[in-house]
Parts: sequence; structure tokens; C-alpha cells
Amino acid sequence: MARQKGLFVAALMLTLVSSPLLRAQNALPAEVADHGYADQIVVNGKIVSMDDPGYNANPGHIYEAMAIKGTRIMALGTNQQIRAMASQKTKVIDMAGRLVIPGILESHHHNFGSLQTLQAMGVPLADKRMSVQVQAGKDMEATRLKIENAIKDAASKLQPGDWIYMGLNPNPQEGVGGGMLQEWTGRGELENRTRLSRVAPVNPTWIQMGVRATVNDAALDVLRKYFPDFDEFNDMEDSDLPNSTDVGELGLGPMTAVEWQYWYRNQPTSVLAEVVRQAWERTAAVGQTAFGSRVYAPRIVDAVSYLHTSGKAPIRYMMELETHRTPMQPEVSENLYATIGNLTGMGDDMMWMGGASNEVWDAIYPRHCFGPDLPAAPAVKEREMCRKPDDIFWKTIKISMEHDWRFLDVHAVASDAARRLIQIIDSVRQDTGMTAEDIQKMRFTMEHVVAVGNVPDIMSKVKEYGIYFSINPSMLAGQYADYVRAYGPNAIPFMEPVKTYLDEGVNVVGQFEGAPIGESLKMFITRNFDGNVILPDQKLDRVTALKMWTTWSSRYFYKENEFGSLEPGKLADFVVLDKDYFTIPVDDIPSIVPQMTVVGGKPSHLGADFAKELGTEPVGYQFPAGSHPWGSR
Repeated sequence: MARQKGLFVAALMLTLVSSPLLRAQNALPAEVADHGYADQIVVNGKIVSMDDPGYNANPGHIYEAMAIKGTRIMALGTNQQIRAMASQKTKVIDMAGRLVIPGILESHHHNFGSLQTLQAMGVPLADKRMSVQVQAGKDMEATRLKIENAIKDAASKLQPGDWIYMGLNPNPQEGVGGGMLQEWTGRGELENRTRLSRVAPVNPTWIQMGVRATVNDAALDVLRKYFPDFDEFNDMEDSDLPNSTDVGELGLGPMTAVEWQYWYRNQPTSVLAEVVRQAWERTAAVGQTAFGSRVYAPRIVDAVSYLHTSGKAPIRYMMELETHRTPMQPEVSENLYATIGNLTGMGDDMMWMGGASNEVWDAIYPRHCFGPDLPAAPAVKEREMCRKPDDIFWKTIKISMEHDWRFLDVHAVASDAARRLIQIIDSVRQDTGMTAEDIQKMRFTMEHVVAVGNVPDIMSKVKEYGIYFSINPSMLAGQYADYVRAYGPNAIPFMEPVKTYLDEGVNVVGQFEGAPIGESLKMFITRNFDGNVILPDQKLDRVTALKMWTTWSSRYFYKENEFGSLEPGKLADFVVLDKDYFTIPVDDIPSIVPQMTVVGGKPSHLGADFAKELGTEPVGYQFPAGSHPWGSR
């Protein structure tokens, strides 16, 4: 009898275990069966995937929780679904209702640290240098007087051969903005080489205003010895100012070469890599997980490569090669891309080659190239820097394209610069037999696009070739008044008509270039650019604006299968925000503070307050208490 009872119980248990309902309850989730238990799970969040790539106000799926295995997203779902993928060893991160979005992707930011970082590290330069800051006066003559008095004072405290470095700053109280200073310095009129040499005959002197600098004889003597081809290279870069070196005017390429190749010449690569790492760590603290930038000095390449191979890079980086701007023989520079072969796409998910870059194809106000599209007074049109087939920058773009490089980060600030760039594409297409589809696959880009407008012949080609516009709202905010002052109200229709671009099917992504993220998003949503409401019919909804820095921007990086949205199998790159970007008033967007930034499943930033809540230590750069990094200007 006992034996029969035992057989009955065994049969009953077998029946229960084999029943579909019980099997379903005890079965491992498919993700666990395939990959093992999650390494960490994120629960109790509002996780907005941004996985709808369409031009619409749909942010895609919204989840409560997310599972991460290694560097990638394992699954997204409800708290219950994701908790089933956790073991006792799985790390649990409770969002407590916070918003989680994909990491911010910055298409255009030259983020390699600064001399100030090096000095804060206590690292001396090879040359003694005194830094002086001067605010402009009410006009050019008053500004000259302030500059020369400050230089004389600095020189009295230095030995012969010591450098004087002066930063010249706008004076908004006197109505002297950055654009006006660029006009004065851009033509070599403010404080030229001869005047500087009289004031400081034995001290190399450097006055910097934005993307131009002026130097004296003593400085030029030093630079010519260190860079044998300095004059020829600088004159090519500053083609809008004939014989620019003769008046002591330097362009941004030579300026950067001097900083990285000359002033940092005594620094080991490990030190420069640490300068870069600190800059990137601060970037992670505002929610950015990847950025793209040209490299225009070999020592920058050395530093970022060192940082990459050491495994200490806190965010991802797409390198854009522009070392043809280093002072060297012109024939070497223009043939660089043919000589080394096409490196586009080489690298890994932390650092890769995006292609060949060309910043000074066009320039910011007042040197942008409108050409025939926008008339103005002769003095205004003379300042426009419009590239021609015989200069090095035209040649390098053409040669890079002929050798299958992708070109990106090519400045096209105003309309005729965009048209001239398209002329190169047309020419290479005709010479090589490339099709429009071939060109579309290369995803060429134009940068800033502050005043390209909606000129029919330009836009038809932009759409035909699938060119990407990377657009900077903060640049328009800073230069709008200068455009209207120089060109009149006819300039306004050219000012970043982003909605029109999107309506017509143009590929558009956003760029901050160091400006506050929240302020930049708000500008595109409201079309209020620092108090100037510009083309209000071009307003975007906040989802569309965010796609420009997440979903769509991933295509700019050639990484749409890796990041840009939160989906299973993609890299676990996300940012946790303290406020809900999608529901708070638009005016409050700049007050958002990132709480945590994760790159490949690893925190690159964890704010002190959130860290305390999670029972762990802060990670990365910490903004001072009360800061609003999305809104500080």
C-alpha cells in the first residue's frame, strides 16, 4: 500500500512539473538563457528609448527597467521582467522615478583641454609666459590704448625672451561685441605687428581674440625658427588677408600648432593625455557619451591615442583628421590623404576615424562666404573668405574625396561656401564616375550652417547627395546682431531654418560646441536666441530637438547600430536626469542637472547626491553645488 501511495505521489509531481503553466513560471527568461544573468539592472525609471527614428514627436518605447550585460543592453521592460534577469550577484540601480535617455552625442566639439588645465596640474611650460586679460574699449583707438598699456606693464616685469600672452575680450557695456572685435582683428587693423613690436621689442607677444591672433617681431622670429614653413602656411590659411604674416596676423591652424607643437614641446605624451582626459571627464558630467572633432596637430593625435590605448577615456571619440593644417611644405599637406590611404572607419567603439576634416573651408562672422546670395557694402563683402580651386583647402577636400575618404566637419557657415563645396563633389563625381548613391553612403557633412538658408540650387544638391547638416544654435545666438548690422534684414531668412530642412528631408543633427545643452535645445524649441526671436515658424517640438543629439546623430557617427537609442544589443550608453525633459516647462530645460552618465555599462559620471542615495562614491568631475551645467553660459 505504501509503495502504491509513493508511486501515486511521484506521478502527481511529474504531472505538475510537466504542466505548461508551471514550466512557464519556472523557466529562465530567454535573455538569461542566452547570455546568463545580468551584470546590473536599472529599475524604477522612466527609460525613454528614443528608438523611433522618424521625423515626428514620438520618442519611441518607454520602459521601467533595463538589464545590462557587459558593455551592452541585454533587455528593457517592466520592473518585474527585468528583475527576473537578476541573480544575487547582479548590481541593482534604483532610479527612483528619474528620467533615463540615451547619451548625448556631440557632433562638433574641439574638446582637448586647455593651458589652464595644464597649469592647474602644476606643469610648467617650456617658456616663461605672463597671461593678461584686457577688455575692449569703446572704440578701436580706446582698445589700442588699453592693449598697449597692459603690454608695457607686463614687459616691465619680464626678462627679454619671456612671452606675453593677452586675451582680448568683448565689452558689451560699450556695445563692442565679439563680432566687432573679429572685424578689427580680422583685417589686421587693431594692433598690427609693427605697433606691437614698438611696445614690446624684446618680448614675444601674442594677442588673441577668438580664432585670430596678432604677434610681434620677437614672436615671429621664434616661430619661424621652429616652423620653417610658417609664413607660407599662415598666409594660405588666412587667404582673406593678403600677406597676413607680414602684419602679424595668425589663423586658428597656426595658433593651434603653436600651442600644441611649440608651447607644449617639453611635455611627455602622458601629461597631455591627462589634460585631455580631464576635459572629457567634465564633458561626461553634462551627459555626453560620444563626440567628434578634427585633430589639427600631431601632438593632439599622440595624446588621444595614448588615452585610448591606456583604457582611460571616459567617453567615446570620433577622430577627424586635419593634420594638413600643421605648418609643413604645402605639397606635403595637400597630398596627405593620398599618401597615407583611406583610414575612414578604422578603430573600435571607443575611438575611430571618422574621415578627413577641413575647418577653414568657411569661417564664422565676419569671414563667412555668402558670395552672390546676399549683397552688402564693399567693406563687408571684402571680408568674406571664399575658397578657390588653387588654394590648399580646396585641393585637400578634392584629393581626399578622390581617394575614398569621407569628409566631415567641413565648415559651411554661409550659403556660397556650401555651394563651392558641392562644386567639388560634382567635379569628383564627373571625374571618377561615382554615383549619387555612392556619395550618399559616404555621409559627407557641412558644419555650423548658421546662414546657408534655403537656396534652391544648393538644397537640391544637398538632398541628392545626402549631405548632413550639423547645426549650432548658440553660434547664431552670438552672431545674429552682427549679421543684421552688416547685411541688413535680408540676412534673416538665411538663419538656421531647421524645420524647413527637416520638412524637405535633409539629414540634420545638432551641435553644442561647448555651449550649454539645455540652452541649445531650448533655442531650437522656442527660436529665442538670447532674446532675439528668429524665424518663429521654424520651431521644433522637444522630441525632434532631442533626436538631433541622439537618434539621428548616431548616423553622423556611423554608429547607428551601436548607440543613439536604448535597444537590446546596443551599447549601454545613457544619462540619468534629475528632471523630466519631456514634461517640464520649456523654460526649465536649462535647469536640468545630469545625475549619472554611463558609457558601455560603466559610470563616467555619478553626482555626489545620487551616489549618496545609492550608497556608493561619486565618480568623475563634480560641478559645484547649485550649478546648472545645462544652462550656464
